[in-house]
Amino acid sequence: MASPHPPDGPSPADGAEPPALPYDAYAPDDAEHDAPRIIRLRVAAWDVVGTLVLLILLVVLATATTWPSKLFGFLNEVCTEDTCGPVPFAIDLYIYPVVWGGVGAAVAAVVIGPFVSLLKGWYMSFWPLLALAVIMVSAVAGSMLTTFSQRYWH
Repeated sequence: MASPHPPDGPSPADGAEPPALPYDAYAPDDAEHDAPRIIRLRVAAWDVVGTLVLLILLVVLATATTWPSKLFGFLNEVCTEDTCGPVPFAIDLYIYPVVWGGVGAAVAAVVIGPFVSLLKGWYMSFWPLLALAVIMVSAVAGSMLTTFSQRYWH
């Protein structure tokens, strides 16, 4: 079937070969590859200020208030002795890993998260809020595990 427009140059059907490209067209340009890579940070002033304010509030909340004892007060009720009764599926063994794993994940989010955001060009101010949410979830999960296990300890 004929095409409506004739080809611009010789086609392989005519028996002509495509024009050869010079050697430089195939070789990468060394000047482009030897240049140092520059990392450009996209930072908004409100984001940096918001992140710093939230971080300071988290530190004050964790050190100068009774918030940690209210959130993690259930850890005083955890039975760690050998006289405790067995709990189904040994769920009581997961209380401390859930709580301390949550605290560790929150600290990692607060410390490492803003640097990742700087390199990726994301907003940073959500990392302290994410850390607060992780701490709350770990506290609630640990409290639920303790409440469930208390029936079997006594």
